[in-house]
Amino acid sequence: MLASAPAAACDCIRLIPNGPHFNSDLDRIAQYYPVAAEGVLEADGPYAWRFRPTREYRGPRKQSYPVTLISDCTLAPEELTTLIGKPIFVLLVEGPGDHKGSYELSRCVNLLGAEIENALRARITTRCKRPR
Repeated sequence: MLASAPAAACDCIRLIPNGPHFNSDLDRIAQYYPVAAEGVLEADGPYAWRFRPTREYRGPRKQSYPVTLISDCTLAPEELTTLIGKPIFVLLVEGPGDHKGSYELSRCVNLLGAEIENALRARITTRCKRPR
């Protein structure tokens, strides 16, 4: 008899430009992620990285954000390592419980191409503008 175990999987929204839910999905993503920034990823130990923002669109304005492997949705270590030292636009979310204080670079919303990054950046900067 085989025992069943919970599946460890990441259920990402599939962002398809010009798809029927593209704009509403982007709106939800732009609202959900508390940190949106451009910056550089640095190595900070085995399976640990640090994101240093050069421009923070939204967030607590930290000098840097510790990035770790929090869930199935985190970019793989090899993917994170290839980003070291390169300028990137990211959306970050703080980890729960034991991971409080660390942030996740989710594969569901990061590094999906210039078109998606620009669409997210536009939504985030529009929401950041103060009314006159």
